[in-house]
Amino acid sequence: MIDMLPALLWCIDVVMALNIIGLCVIRGRLTAPYSSALHVSRVSWPVVICHVVSALLGLAPYLTYLWFADGGFDADVKDFYSQYGWPSACVIILLIMVQILCMYMQAKRAMRTEMDERLHRAIGK
Repeated sequence: MIDMLPALLWCIDVVMALNIIGLCVIRGRLTAPYSSALHVSRVSWPVVICHVVSALLGLAPYLTYLWFADGGFDADVKDFYSQYGWPSACVIILLIMVQILCMYMQAKRAMRTEMDERLHRAIGK
């Protein structure tokens, strides 16, 4: 079971990151061109907290590998993790960057939506 722990933690983090990205794309309506008729909600605090948790969980597989690397893994499992450590780290870093980008784009659209709603209220439409 210890042999699978870093891979399991990595998979959990990837699924969590993809869910955060999907949530921002859906709530921010990032697939549709912006118009003042669309209502875009702000990035909620639970999504921001999940992003921080995802970033910290992204470290967990590598820390687990370092913790058990001396004698907890078989030789072939250790070679596997050594071979795919850098590519998996690149995937995690890319997903964290895409999360930040999607949250930024959602926040920008929410700001524009809020400004449009206030301007429409001010001029009485």
